[in-house]
Amino acid sequence: MNNTIYKLNRFTTLPVLLDLLERQKLVLLDPKSWDDRNDTEVILTYKRKAAISKLFALCFSHSSETIHHWKTYANGSSGCCIEFSARKLMEIFDNTPGLRHGKVTYKTINEVQTSFPLSEMPFIKRKPYECEREYRAIWEGDSPNDCFELDVPLSTINRITISQQMPEQVFKTLKQLLKTSSPNKVNRSTIYENKIWISRFG
Repeated sequence: MNNTIYKLNRFTTLPVLLDLLERQKLVLLDPKSWDDRNDTEVILTYKRKAAISKLFALCFSHSSETIHHWKTYANGSSGCCIEFSARKLMEIFDNTPGLRHGKVTYKTINEVQTSFPLSEMPFIKRKPYECEREYRAIWEGDSPNDCFELDVPLSTINRITISQQMPEQVFKTLKQLLKTSSPNKVNRSTIYENKIWISRFG
């Protein structure tokens, strides 16, 4: 079985995309802002046990798009997905001091009754989230800042996909604007209405 990861998808919103295209930086944030309180509390417990001053994280998916990804992380007309080359992005991760990265492991409540290394805690999540196939980057260290910014050239981006909930004419305008700052392929998701799929039943 081939376990090679070829892409890392970042489901986010248009303001985050525009910031990335303009400044060529990825921003890792404090997990306190996450909606999943199970995940947040585990990270904060790890931070306390490991005596870490600051911890910032950024989450990706190493699978193809799903309704869950769009609804949870890129919902509405400003949602988008940035597909990165896994090889190029991981190379940057590897060369960034203080940064660790890897696949998230999904466990049931019973499975976490057994002991595991403390260092694995930030990469463990509850089983119901397994469909996300998450890949996580975390930075640990001392910092006066409330985030960690990572330099990422636009050449790491394979393609940009805009939510199908954005009106088509607005998408066409946005596509032209994005092409001026990024030579990468910009398209519109078909997850809510795929005409090829529908035609198969006609």
